[in-house]
Amino acid sequence: MHDLSWPGSYGQENDPPCPPTEPETPRRRKSGALMLSEDEARHVRVAIRKLRRAFGSFRALSAMTGIPASTLRRAANPKSSPTGTLAIRIAAAAGVAVEVLLGGKLVVTTPVIGRAA
Repeated sequence: MHDLSWPGSYGQENDPPCPPTEPETPRRRKSGALMLSEDEARHVRVAIRKLRRAFGSFRALSAMTGIPASTLRRAANPKSSPTGTLAIRIAAAAGVAVEVLLGGKLVVTTPVIGRAA
């Protein structure tokens, strides 16, 4: 409860004092070490879409990578800019080196279910 006998420090004398504001914490910038070039980002987006088709859904790919399905959907969007960390985890799920993924040489074959011809 506010003490009205004490004059407020802001506004009129009968206004309650304003609580002190907390200083804003400065935002940390992303490290430039894990930034991808435009070509590398495009290759990661293509790899995500290929792996989604191979695994059947974003949920299945999410279970393999430990990345939320919504994040994978957003990263597959052509306007997104995936990070290097995402590329590393996608490469691990695909079982290939990160260099193969970033170079755009990822080949994903879907398993054939049924009899071989």
